[in-house]
Amino acid sequence: MDPTPPDWRAPYLDYLIRESLPTKKTEVQRIAHRAKSFIVIDQELYKQSHTGILQCFIPIKQGKALLQDIHAGACGHHAAPRTLDGDAFLQGFYWPTAVADATRVVRTCEGCKFFARQTHLPA
Repeated sequence: MDPTPPDWRAPYLDYLIRESLPTKKTEVQRIAHRAKSFIVIDQELYKQSHTGILQCFIPIKQGKALLQDIHAGACGHHAAPRTLDGDAFLQGFYWPTAVADATRVVRTCEGCKFFARQTHLPA
């Protein structure tokens, strides 16, 4: 049985739309501090990046699928982890575990493991 983690966006949406906060003081401070940079458009949570792009906050499961598609999909180029999450951010998506998820995708990719053993230097 796979327990589904709660959606990480829910506390921020509750705070910004319904103005309801959790009971723990540390959670209240964390949510209130982080929510300053968020925008709600049509019940969706967005953040303006430093490049000016509005990034849509997506669930972690959807973010992992997006990284897998960028890495090894039809036009995938088996890039490094920082390039993968940078590509996802440039497409306008964000989730909190993006860097760790990109590292996990690259480390578990069979094609990357196979070609990483080959050196491209002259004899």
